[in-house]
Amino acid sequence: MNPETAKKGSVRTRSSSKTTREPSLTQPTLYDGRLSRSSTYSSPHTDTYRLHRATAPVDEPVDNPGDNPLTSISKSIESSMRRINEELKRIEQDFGKALEFTNARVEILEAHDVRTASKIKSLEERIIELEKENTKNIESVNKQERFSRRNNVRIVGFHSAPHEDCIKIATEVFAKAGVENPKIERAHRDGIQREGRDRHILVRLSFYQDKIALLKRQRQLLHDCDFFITDDLTQLDLKEKRNWSRQVSDLYQRGTKLRFSGGKWRGQDGKPYAFDAQ
Repeated sequence: MNPETAKKGSVRTRSSSKTTREPSLTQPTLYDGRLSRSSTYSSPHTDTYRLHRATAPVDEPVDNPGDNPLTSISKSIESSMRRINEELKRIEQDFGKALEFTNARVEILEAHDVRTASKIKSLEERIIELEKENTKNIESVNKQERFSRRNNVRIVGFHSAPHEDCIKIATEVFAKAGVENPKIERAHRDGIQREGRDRHILVRLSFYQDKIALLKRQRQLLHDCDFFITDDLTQLDLKEKRNWSRQVSDLYQRGTKLRFSGGKWRGQDGKPYAFDAQ
């Protein structure tokens, strides 16, 4: 072969091989699972790109077109259910603590209620005792007041006049009632002044016998007068007398006569009359 021809063929062969050889790619270098910045690749379809995808870090989003959407929804539901269960457990624990606190508070209140009930019972018993003592004291005071009025009588309905002499009026009224010249300690008007009504004349006698005589005779001897004589009663005795006045009037119409003495309506035998038995 001609050396020149062989040389040209050699040149042609190298030139031909240069045109048919694929472009040279620099081999990628890995640093900590990543491609170095000097790594190059021409297309996502090359081996270099696939190597980069395989060695990509976990925290970087990786497109996975083969994932099933139902799997993603299922995982989302499971995650939500876990959060709901955790929240329900927390609520249950909080509710349990609140229930324990409430039960403890109820026990404290029940114990307090027992103590309060005991105190109330003790106070009720004390009130009953005090009411009994108060009743006794009222009766005792009323008895002493009744005794202080023992010799007193009242002239009711006598017309009042300016500068009147109550002792002189009482002497005249007692004379009409059949008791001449009784010994009078004092006499004066008593009570609240009301329009159209004359105040009572309160008279204190020296002798109790004169009072008894006046009360016995005045109904008969003063029946045609505008005034009358009555006993000087305490507030409690007056209330008791008025409480049974209608029953006393009915009994008088049927022939049963009662008199008021010592704070009680009494029969002919002097014993308190039992109205409840009628």
